[in-house]
Amino acid sequence: MRSEWYKTVFMKKNFSLVFCLFLILLISSCAKNPSLPDQRTNIIILPPNGSSVIQASNQFAFDFFHATLQNDADKNNKLISPLSIYLALSMVYNGADNATKDSMEAALRLKGTDLKSLNDLCNTLITSLPDEDNKVHLAIANSIWYRQNSYQPFSSFLNIVQDNYLASISPLNFDDPGAVKTINNWVSDKTNQKIPSVFQSISPDDLVFLINAIYFNGSWKYAFNSSNTSNDQFYLADGTTKNVPFMKQKISTKMFADNSFKMIELPYGGGNSFSMYILQPLNVEESLESFALSLNENTLKGAINKMDSIPIDVQIPKWGYAYEIPNMKPELSKLGMGIAFSGLADFSKIYDPAQVKVYISKAIHKTYIKVNEAGTEAAAVTVIGIGYTNSIPSLPVFKLDHPFLYLIVEKQTGAVLFLGTVNDPESK
Repeated sequence: MRSEWYKTVFMKKNFSLVFCLFLILLISSCAKNPSLPDQRTNIIILPPNGSSVIQASNQFAFDFFHATLQNDADKNNKLISPLSIYLALSMVYNGADNATKDSMEAALRLKGTDLKSLNDLCNTLITSLPDEDNKVHLAIANSIWYRQNSYQPFSSFLNIVQDNYLASISPLNFDDPGAVKTINNWVSDKTNQKIPSVFQSISPDDLVFLINAIYFNGSWKYAFNSSNTSNDQFYLADGTTKNVPFMKQKISTKMFADNSFKMIELPYGGGNSFSMYILQPLNVEESLESFALSLNENTLKGAINKMDSIPIDVQIPKWGYAYEIPNMKPELSKLGMGIAFSGLADFSKIYDPAQVKVYISKAIHKTYIKVNEAGTEAAAVTVIGIGYTNSIPSLPVFKLDHPFLYLIVEKQTGAVLFLGTVNDPESK
């Protein structure tokens, strides 16, 4: 049973607090800013059906993260940006049709939601989130790069992505060695140099790249005093300990606890828009991966709604790392869109199938985070590459390079005229 001072608090906001959680946890590091402006929070008004799309993106966030944990079993630090992945896939979704569209609809958890509602919600997030809190720096950028002097994407598709996702459209000579540097420079610039590159080469079969980049830099509402930071023991998963720097302060903030886990909120900027929520399982014998796999949207949303503000002595370690998923095909296939990575893919709203058959050839995700006394700095990039399959399919190979048996048969009667074996074709 929880203590009485954990009273139920229900806070309604214009868009899901759970979405805020993953936006901050998975796209966040911090820079010192000695002269912050007066705090201002802009109200975000969701378009029609926007709440249902937010709910779909939240479900996608947990499902994709669960798939990541299952595909990467190492006890390493992990970080994804569901927002970045969702925006990149939503752009591609506009070009899918038939079974491929159905599979992406399922993977994006959009059953029953029309494409316009998705595009409208994504546009609202792209245009509104960066201006929500003037004390938090959030930048969201999208781009499309397509191969010059080759098969050309439909202008109708490019216009949809440009209008709804504010994507820059850039034809590029992919055969030029400088093309990789051009794209990497864009990624580096949009992530404030935190993610300097996404790939080293471009395949001859690559036709177009759809890229999302996110950069977040938020100062804590209640900054930690670096003079209070000192080393303390941190218990690793294997039972060993190591001394790491712990940030420490006494503040009044929101906390939740039950018999499964405890959770604390650390707000950014003005405190009304962006927060980090830190969760820790109470069972020290339970692995972090097992706990994370048991967590879902409803559990977390319920915990956020039940948080109480209390005085608390906060002691948390500093951390910072980069994480990469070089190929999201296993995770996205597990969510149901494996067909998009195969020769059966249908992206006929991007390219004319009479000219070229295309599929998702690359799905790359990179993230970065740094958490210190001042706040959090984080970045993410997602690249979806569209490539083409051979226009003339390769023929199956039937090679007689082992001993074999043969027959000569009269077909109308089925009579076997000759039946033999060959162990050595050169034997006389």
